[in-house]
Amino acid sequence: MSDSEEELTIVSNRLPVVLNRCGTDWQVDPGTGGLVQAMNPILTENGGCWVGWPGVTKEEGTGWKPGLEQVSADSGYELEHVVLTQEQLEGFYEGYANSVVWPLFHGFPDRCEFRPQFYRAYGEVNDRFAEVIAARMGRGGFVWIHDYHLFEAARRLRQKGFRGRTAFFLHIPFPSVENFSKLPWREELLSDLLHYDLVGFQTRRDLHHFETCVEGLGLATAEKREQGLRRFDLGARVVEAGAFPIGIDYEDFARRARSETVTQRVEELRGDLGDCQVVLGVDRLDYSKGLLHRLRAYEQTLERHPELCEEVVLFQLVVPSRENVAEYQALKEEFDREVGRINGRFSTAGWQPIHYRYNRVGPQELSAMYRMASVGLVTPLRDGMNLVSKEYCASQVDEDGVLVLSEFAGAAEQLERGAIVVNPYDISQTAQALYRAITMPGDERRQRMRRIRQVVAESDVYHWAESFLTRARLREETVQRVVGSEVDKFAMPERRGL
Repeated sequence: MSDSEEELTIVSNRLPVVLNRCGTDWQVDPGTGGLVQAMNPILTENGGCWVGWPGVTKEEGTGWKPGLEQVSADSGYELEHVVLTQEQLEGFYEGYANSVVWPLFHGFPDRCEFRPQFYRAYGEVNDRFAEVIAARMGRGGFVWIHDYHLFEAARRLRQKGFRGRTAFFLHIPFPSVENFSKLPWREELLSDLLHYDLVGFQTRRDLHHFETCVEGLGLATAEKREQGLRRFDLGARVVEAGAFPIGIDYEDFARRARSETVTQRVEELRGDLGDCQVVLGVDRLDYSKGLLHRLRAYEQTLERHPELCEEVVLFQLVVPSRENVAEYQALKEEFDREVGRINGRFSTAGWQPIHYRYNRVGPQELSAMYRMASVGLVTPLRDGMNLVSKEYCASQVDEDGVLVLSEFAGAAEQLERGAIVVNPYDISQTAQALYRAITMPGDERRQRMRRIRQVVAESDVYHWAESFLTRARLREETVQRVVGSEVDKFAMPERRGL
């Protein structure tokens, strides 16, 4: 589609919809998450395209295509699907993306499976994405590619003759040079990132790690620029990199938390839990979330302060993830055992210290959980941003909650002035912080929460998208000088809410 060079094309591993088989038919439901919230209004306003895997494999047939085409017609922008075989999916997604990149970038190199066949599958799928993008866009336009599944997409696009602008945003952390150096394909991965015109990271720490890796492996030298940007001059082309912390739809969460339905559900939950302060954890099942460390810190809090027994409960929601992977099954079993052990140790006739759910919940139920909690306990061992921390604060419309936040969550860089920041590996420190949060006076609670909510509101998901795309626009002159392409122009929709 070479005549549409002014359109924005978003590329991610998954399309912004979820396909579910209903008997012989397929149901298409809207996707969720910050990326969908940010990109939908931009594409709806300007038109364009979203490229991604539809969530089904080639072996499952094509009965889902009519539903996808109808969503495209209704949304105002196109959905372009990339079909994968089951073998490709296993090697690319379950293999390289989630058994190499995910653990390595989160600081767990001992969990990596450095199999060459995974890397080959990853290359094949990235090339398949590039084919679909190139077939649609021709030689020009602007492509914004997202996350660790698609590091190679820009290089492979260039090989197919694409001469437009490419930008990349990494939603997970970027590792330190000590961990990154363990990757057998480290030079290749950095070279792939340096094929983009603009590379975005969640935090200044991630940007620093990237810069250190690029310079340490002798690929380029960074030049510091305004607004914390780094510029890498590769001779034939220039690459920029910067920190662009992602946000949430603050007004959407705050509005839902105030709604009559959620307010009623909060009262029901409080009735079920009794007259106790609620410490809330909301996490996907993953070893990076620090779930076991959190349980031990809570246990130590009860040991040191027995007066809290029957006065506080830990309400932990664990969202299922990779349920067919043995490592995740083992993690769930260990977590279940620890919950049972702690409940068996401290429970009384009318009180249970941990209330635990292992399932998925809808937006209203989640909002009710956020609003009822006196303490939000967000203690990942490593996280790119962790939007749960921001969702909790946006939902605290009574401004009476306290956020206990891991220093290794990207959100700590923005929220440290109002949160209680902890090292989740330090069980004793986390226990002390938890006690401080539970017993914090009301005035201090409100002051801290008000400060955090202002930050979350001002740096919402629309601010994130606007700041990134504004920087991408400023690359126009450089791209024209280097590759001589005709650069597109696109408009941001008005931000909602604030």
